[in-house]
This record gives sequence, structure tokens and C-alpha cells, in this order.
Amino acid sequence: MADGEQTIEAWNTAIRLAAAIGRLKIGSNLRAAADAQAKAFELAGIACGLIAEAGTREGPAQIGLLRDARGALAQCRSWISVLAAVTNEQESVFGNELDLVEQASRQVNAYARSLDRGGPPAGGPRPPMRPGGGPRPGGPPRSGGGPR
Repeated sequence: MADGEQTIEAWNTAIRLAAAIGRLKIGSNLRAAADAQAKAFELAGIACGLIAEAGTREGPAQIGLLRDARGALAQCRSWISVLAAVTNEQESVFGNELDLVEQASRQVNAYARSLDRGGPPAGGPRPPMRPGGGPRPGGPPRSGGGPR
């Protein structure tokens, strides 16, 4: 998968997460519940922005932004847990939101790992598998076609 596709996939998941948190109907009039929901929503939005910004950068700046996005997603997950505790609900009530946090985190991690490995540039040629890139050792080169 190209780096651009990974960015878009992670960003789309983070957008769905922010929308899901924003649509939550909390059955509590406690200020702490409203604050926890607001913080989770804010951090999901920050993660979206960081992922989008990472798509426009290269090198260490890009990896740094992705690490910050991972941190924002982890904090978002923590605030969802706080929301569950404050409203005296099981965390499973917020299963969809928690699943989206986990999915976005995995996508950001995969994107960052591919950058850390120094994968081939998007759309560019792949580097040779072994030094020299010449014929295979141990015999004549294989023919490309014909019956065998």
C-alpha cells in the first residue's frame, strides 16, 4: 500500500472517530461527563489534523507528526474510558468508539513503520533485491517464456 493511501485510510478512520464521539448522547447531566466527551472529541480532531499534516511532510517531521497523532489517539481512548467511568457505564457501551480508536492507532502505526523502514518512494522503482541486480548465481539466467 502506498504511503498516500495509508495517510488517507488513517485520516478517514480518525474522522469517523471524531464524528462518532460528537454524536454520542450522554444520559448524564454531570459536567464531568460533558467535559470528558468534549476532551475525547477535541483529541480525535487533533489526531485528524496531525495525520493530515503528516501527509504533507517528509522525513523526520512526518514521523514526528505521526507519533504525536498516536499520542492524541491514546489520550482520546483514555478520555472515553473516563467518560464510561463518570457515567457509570461499561466500556463496552462505547465499543464502537473504542474500536475506531484502536483501528486508527493501528493504521497510524503501520504508516509510521513503513516510513521508519524507508520503504520505496510512492510511484518510484523498487531497489534491487541484492547488490548488483545481475543474473542469479548458480547457473544461466532463466528464460522468460516457452514451454517447460
